[in-house]
Parts: sequence; C-alpha cells; structure tokens
Amino acid sequence: MALVTQTDVERYMDIKFSNPQAHACEFVLEGLQSEMESILKRPVEETSFSEEYTVAASNLGIPNSSFFYDYSMDKTMAGEVMSFLQPPYTLYLRNSPVVSISSLTVTAPTPGSAAESLTEGQDYIVQRYGVDIYRTFANDTINITYTAGLAGENIKHFKLLILRAASREMQNMHDDVVGLKDLETRNVAPMTTGFTAEEIQSIRRHRRVRIS
Repeated sequence: MALVTQTDVERYMDIKFSNPQAHACEFVLEGLQSEMESILKRPVEETSFSEEYTVAASNLGIPNSSFFYDYSMDKTMAGEVMSFLQPPYTLYLRNSPVVSISSLTVTAPTPGSAAESLTEGQDYIVQRYGVDIYRTFANDTINITYTAGLAGENIKHFKLLILRAASREMQNMHDDVVGLKDLETRNVAPMTTGFTAEEIQSIRRHRRVRIS
C-alpha cells in the first residue's frame, strides 16, 4: 500500500484527474516513495521480506576444547550443550527497523540436513537492526521472513512531502493538457519535479535525528 494515494493528491489539489492522469499519478507516487526510501535507506511502511544468509566462519567463537572447565555448564537456553563459547551471532538484516519475525530457520551445511525452526526468546532475540541468534554455526544457512519498516502512516511529515512533490508534477501535466485543449500556449513556468533540495534535507534530518 502506498503512503499517499491518487485520491489524496486529488483532494490536496482540488482536481479530478482523467484516466491517463490517474495512471500517471500512480507512477509519480511510486517513484517519490521509492526516492524517499533511498534517502532514508529503509522502507517508509511496514513490509514483509524473505531473505537468506550464510554464517561466515569468522563470526564463531573459541572451541570449548581450548578451556578446562565443566562442559555441562555450557548450555543454551534450550538446555542443549553448545559447541562453542561465543556471544550470540548478530545477523544484520537488509531492511530496518525490524518490527517482527514470522519465521527463522537454520540449516546445517551437511548434505541432507533439514531446516530447523528457531524460537524467539529462546533461540534468538529480535533487535531493531536485526537478530541475535544463539544457535547457529559456521556455514549454516539462515532463512528468515520478517516485517520491517517505519510507521510511515503516522509520520505526517512524510505524507506532506510526497503530496507537495506529487502535486507539482501533476500540476505540470494538468497545465499541459489544458493548454492543448485550448489550442494555445499557456505561459506557465513548469514547477520543480521530484523533491526539492530543501525537502531532501528535511528527510535527511529526520533520518539522523529521529531514526535509530
């Protein structure tokens, strides 16, 4: 779902679009939201993603055999003996902030291994930037389905920026169409398309100050 709809733009401009203009407006809105997300470097709406990762060996800790201690003391939250002394493996996901995890499976690199589903709060902890996993080893394959993104619907500043930029674009199109219908040149200076430099700066400020 788009953060701003064609109906929002029509109400903002107090104009009723023709069918071709309505289709064009959809393209404009998709492009503006994509541009905003590229500036923020994250989705502006909560969206579901499915991704696959491979655990690098360099992320592992030190083998237990390097120490003299009671191996029975080295257990996971599930009560199973671990093969390594190590902090949790931190998986930094491609999209953030993370809202929830739908599924997380780990598959060992040995042939014929089945994917093992991990349990939140027991095998991993969800962070805003990704996941801290307590049960994974070198070369394991991690498959994760999660929801991430900003609550853009509640960030009125974002909607207003897109509305302003979209209305400028659509006003240019409206002036061109009316000029053709009147069979005369309309001496109207075209408005700036896309986000202005000031609007881009306001998006960047929001990213630096308000998003962790």
